[in-house]
Amino acid sequence: MPASQPVPASSRVTCLDGLRGFAACTVVAFHFFYAFTPGPFADRARTGFSLFDTPLAVLWNGNFAVAVFFVLSGFVLAASSPKNLREAPLMIGLRYFRLGLPALASSILAWAWLTGFPEAASEAQAISGSRWFRWTYQPPIPPLSQAIWEGGVGVFVNGTTRFNNPLWTMQAEFFGSVLIYGSYALLKGRARPYAMAAGILAFGAVGLFYLAAFCGGALIYELRHRLGERPVLGALVGLAGLVLGASFAGRAAGPDLASQLIARLGTDGPRQAGAVLLVLAILMTPALRRLFESPPLQKLGELSFPIYLVHVPLIVAPASAVFAALSPMSPLALALLFVATSAATLALGCVFLVAVERPVLATLKQIRTRARARLAAP
Repeated sequence: MPASQPVPASSRVTCLDGLRGFAACTVVAFHFFYAFTPGPFADRARTGFSLFDTPLAVLWNGNFAVAVFFVLSGFVLAASSPKNLREAPLMIGLRYFRLGLPALASSILAWAWLTGFPEAASEAQAISGSRWFRWTYQPPIPPLSQAIWEGGVGVFVNGTTRFNNPLWTMQAEFFGSVLIYGSYALLKGRARPYAMAAGILAFGAVGLFYLAAFCGGALIYELRHRLGERPVLGALVGLAGLVLGASFAGRAAGPDLASQLIARLGTDGPRQAGAVLLVLAILMTPALRRLFESPPLQKLGELSFPIYLVHVPLIVAPASAVFAALSPMSPLALALLFVATSAATLALGCVFLVAVERPVLATLKQIRTRARARLAAP
């Protein structure tokens, strides 16, 4: 898609791939610093003013990045929705394997790292005091059979695993897939945007904000051809999205209404609304589209799912072992450890892309093509 042209009504919107890659890197930063410098990440009654209260927190606010993932998934699911009701079970089943097979591989990988460095997480937690490690198995590490179960099935049933804690989003992704694919199989044409708008309101009202984010992404897909190029409006919408969603949650609320509203920034509801606004802003703003269409961000976009799946095992195992061995670490030493962990994540992500991600996508594409042909046959 040429950067100087408006967002097309069809075809792949590559700038959103770049946004996904950026969000994956944000999650890596969030988990690394939450593990080793937990103070501001764990503070639920923050006072004063810091960078955590500004849009710059988008660089390390993993919670906002996950909200962006859900909005992007809603967009992509709407674009690949079933052509009719007969296709819906096929598409939902393939979606499970698209999520489950990489999740299973990453759970096995996490088991291997935890088995190789069984004490690293507990030692790092004892030094940093981070509560984040409570979502990681401590010795004795459960057997491989449990890692296989949790990665391939358990995360979809229970919504959690302590082998590779980011896999909690697999349940949310699958439920969101059922929602969008099911809705699109039942509804046609003009009913879809109205249904997605109603879904945003309904799911938001009952506190299912992640499903509201999926509906928001699908609604953007439905309205994409009406957005046009509005650079000034897009910049304002993007800034509003970052203020609403990227500001880190946890600021203490004062007695006055203004401080209570500010304390809501970055929490559930505003977070997902901010993610929707950010995606809208990128689609409306040529400069932002060009930025996210740049080759480095496009490559990160291709690696986004592998990065998401492999980075926590590296943090809780080898990175934690280095942190424990060298503590107390200076800020410079910790920064170097972050660079090394990020580089290792990219390298392992590339291996995961070639060994797992691409084969899974290619196989599922073949199955989808053949199954659709059979369904279309008289």
